[in-house]
Amino acid sequence: MNETLLTWLVFILAFGGMVLIHEFGHYIVARWAKIEVEEFGIGLPTPGALTVWSNKGYFLLDDGGRVEIPSNFKLPVNWNELIDHQVKITADRVDDRLVMRSIEVVGLDDPNRYSGARSTSPDAHEEQIPSRRVVKAGKPEGAMQLYDVVTEVHPGTRFTLNWLPLGGFVRPKGENDPNVPGGLAAASPWKRLAVLFAGPLMNLLTAVLIYSIIFGRVGVPDPTRVLVSSVVDGGPAAQAGFEYGDIFISGNGAPIRNYDDLRLIVDAHEDKPVTFLVDRSGEEIELTVTPELSAEAQRVMIGVGLGVPFKQSTSLVETLSLGARYTYLHIRTLIALPAQMIRGSLDSEQSRLIGLKGIFDVLQQTVSRDVEATTTAPTSSPDPMNQPVRTLELIASLSISLGLFNLFPFPALDGGRILFILPELIFRKRVSPQVENLVHGMGMAFLLLLMIYINVMDFVNPINVTVP
Repeated sequence: MNETLLTWLVFILAFGGMVLIHEFGHYIVARWAKIEVEEFGIGLPTPGALTVWSNKGYFLLDDGGRVEIPSNFKLPVNWNELIDHQVKITADRVDDRLVMRSIEVVGLDDPNRYSGARSTSPDAHEEQIPSRRVVKAGKPEGAMQLYDVVTEVHPGTRFTLNWLPLGGFVRPKGENDPNVPGGLAAASPWKRLAVLFAGPLMNLLTAVLIYSIIFGRVGVPDPTRVLVSSVVDGGPAAQAGFEYGDIFISGNGAPIRNYDDLRLIVDAHEDKPVTFLVDRSGEEIELTVTPELSAEAQRVMIGVGLGVPFKQSTSLVETLSLGARYTYLHIRTLIALPAQMIRGSLDSEQSRLIGLKGIFDVLQQTVSRDVEATTTAPTSSPDPMNQPVRTLELIASLSISLGLFNLFPFPALDGGRILFILPELIFRKRVSPQVENLVHGMGMAFLLLLMIYINVMDFVNPINVTVP
């Protein structure tokens, strides 16, 4: 497959998948908390979205009756328009439940049609008022008929496919209005906290899973052995015949299990030959080298770079625990970035924010490196960077970044909404919904302008980062 086409495919699936996983976290916890979700959309919200599936729902009648809405029941208007209107329903009784088969309602305003009405005032003129329409849905094959007024509507979640297939969204009922029963804003503060934390948490758990997959493929670090990761040209080790990938076994008969064991042997034998036993692709080889004092480093050295070899994983628990550890280390690194930027310890390329084009440019490099590794590198290479895992590492990094970014305490982000819940938990007093919605609206406007700026700068000043 063409690398550019492959990059686009990975970009859409990875970026869209991360956003969908984030929104799915919000969705599953909202449903667990008995908070209604009106829509779960795949892609950015667009007019004319295709409804792929709709869950069961129900509505209440004025006489106290409860009527169940079947899955995938198509109503040509918004269900909330039925409230306070009289309806004619055909239904079946199934296990003491009323299941609707058809519905008919008269009196809904038709925004596209108007009828003339003559005013009785002296300055008579023709006024235009909306005409009324009849809405029918379903097949009238139910065993019983009901005539009543709808008082509450609780439709199931609509799963939609939108025309811009990048990411997704969740539309909870009553997201910003605490007066809507069964909605997000009307839920307890602890339930709202759980829903808001769920999205970022899903991104972090996804990163743990991706790192676990990587370790399952390349193996897990073996801290009981020391690997030769590089050999200095012309140095003592190069002259003795050391090669990349050699693993130290012993030195002058003393076992080498870690860096400290090797350091003790080298420091004790300045200008004295040492016979090392190394493992080279399963074969034990003896190499004699004389450590020398490095004037530049002021240390006794043999001229090799050191690393940790990888071994086959023994269990899923082992790879998951390592995945969690690497996710934690990555989180620490990202949290430390602002302080490093203030100190000036990062260059401009390392500290800049990048948009979709910047992410695509970096992804293109990782895909290219992975394709090359797939076709040229041996699968048994002791160096995990010779394995086609760079793209997975990048996706894990982006997933962590998305999760942490959404936890940042800025209006419109999950972290900003969490910030508004804290006074309610501490002082038992809720911030005015009008004030909160205004602040989040301004925050969203700022974030949109910032994202536009960042994405424009990706074209004006493309990112200059080389993936190793």
